[in-house]
Amino acid sequence: MIEKSKKIIADLFWKFVLFLVVHLVRTYLLVFYRPKMKFLGSVKSTDLKEPMIIIVNHTSMLDPLLVQSLFFHKRSIVVAKDQVEDPHFHWALSRFKNVIPCDRFNLDTEWALIAKKELEKGNSVIIFPEGKCRYDGLLNEFKTGFAFLARSTGAPVLSVGIDGIYKIGHRTQIVVDEPEKIERVKGIPSSKHLAERSEYFRQKVWNLKQIALGQQGAILPVAAETPEEIIPEESK
Repeated sequence: MIEKSKKIIADLFWKFVLFLVVHLVRTYLLVFYRPKMKFLGSVKSTDLKEPMIIIVNHTSMLDPLLVQSLFFHKRSIVVAKDQVEDPHFHWALSRFKNVIPCDRFNLDTEWALIAKKELEKGNSVIIFPEGKCRYDGLLNEFKTGFAFLARSTGAPVLSVGIDGIYKIGHRTQIVVDEPEKIERVKGIPSSKHLAERSEYFRQKVWNLKQIALGQQGAILPVAAETPEEIIPEESK
């Protein structure tokens, strides 16, 4: 009985700690980076009326924290499994119920099953389809998982472009487009179709990022022609 009481108290304590951490981080991001959102379509608020698959370009490790801080209610986020297992992040990420681990180096379908359940519960799912940050201004190839999830569930895809500039005094710019569905059909969609849809949304997110940067007109090569990012030796 005593052990059970201790466990209950410990659980409540850690829930309180996590609550404080989440709200302190959110307050910091919203106060210091003062994100400014621009809505181009029917969605006019981050308080979404239906569950959606939210896809965003990835320019900084702060992106997931900021996007979650903006789309704060009824949302889950897909996180690389190796980051969840990393000792530096494991304590926190393993305790957040809204984190969906995904193995980005091997074939993994379990994350999609979890994400499908989250959508069915009315929660939106945040995905960074590039799978990793890119710092040279271009976009990596989009993994097709989000397209498979959208086609199999019928959930609309909400494309978001973020400028990725996190400097005190600069208002981080975020642009949100019109939600778009990928036709839901029975059976397993072809890899070619998923790749085409992924590239379509990659170009869409790129254009939103350019709007956020105030640099409209820049052209992004298709994924197959986009060069690998050159990472300086000292950054490796």
